[in-house]
Amino acid sequence: MIGTKLVRVPTERVNLSMDRTALSAARAAAQANGMSLSEWLSKAAWDRAIWEAARHSAEQSRRHPDELANWEDERLDRLFGGDQA
Repeated sequence: MIGTKLVRVPTERVNLSMDRTALSAARAAAQANGMSLSEWLSKAAWDRAIWEAARHSAEQSRRHPDELANWEDERLDRLFGGDQA
């Protein structure tokens, strides 16, 4: 492929138990996407971890709306050194 770069990331071997129906669905999804089962499960785990982090962040923002109220102003102050008139 032109313009693509293969990046290898460290992996760790794990053993896990899965519901047979879930495993069958994962195998089918991996095959449909041209991925190995390991690749597909890794991506699915990563996608879910990101989703959970976003959900947690949204919940924290909902519980503490004033905590980040001045975040944008503070960020601009740090970037540009204080008040810009």
